[in-house]
Amino acid sequence: MSKWLKQFLFGIWGLLLIPLIASMPKQWLEENVFSDPGGTATTVFRNAAATTVFDNLLALGQQRWFRFALVFWTGIVLGVSLEWLNRKSDEKKASEFRSLGVKFRSLSDSLKIRTPSSGWPDNLDDLKPAITSVLSSARKFHLWAPDQHVYQLPDASFLCEYFRCVGKLLEDGQFDKANREALSWQPFLDNVTLS
Repeated sequence: MSKWLKQFLFGIWGLLLIPLIASMPKQWLEENVFSDPGGTATTVFRNAAATTVFDNLLALGQQRWFRFALVFWTGIVLGVSLEWLNRKSDEKKASEFRSLGVKFRSLSDSLKIRTPSSGWPDNLDDLKPAITSVLSSARKFHLWAPDQHVYQLPDASFLCEYFRCVGKLLEDGQFDKANREALSWQPFLDNVTLS
């Protein structure tokens, strides 16, 4: 929704609120401004004119059609606000998923470089904090992620391929496929660690 249309909707809604809150400024003016009959404010602003304006606003606020219009516009404003918040939330979540995908792919590349060398998993001391962090982020987004059993595997190929496959889907914005892909790795890890 365009910015000017949103401002227009909120502007109309704000105007509709004026008759509902007119009693508060009227009371304040009567107590503070018009209470002194010889004061400057009383001569500049006629008490009768102000009273007439506020009385008309209050009467307008009591009209049945006006109340319907206020409820109708309140619904529109709430709907627009909720839709905007939902879109912002989805955009933020998509950005976080893509960022996680980039981290997955980066770790996959780092693991691929180290795979030929011996010493798994001892050769990962510098990568373990990053691996733990991205796996915990994946769990936060309700993606299946391997636990500490992955370090009992004979090499890093499982973790490397998991990061590559799931990370690619996350980067591409295919979040449902990434979730299914992540879940498809769970039985393999369960079978391997049991043997």
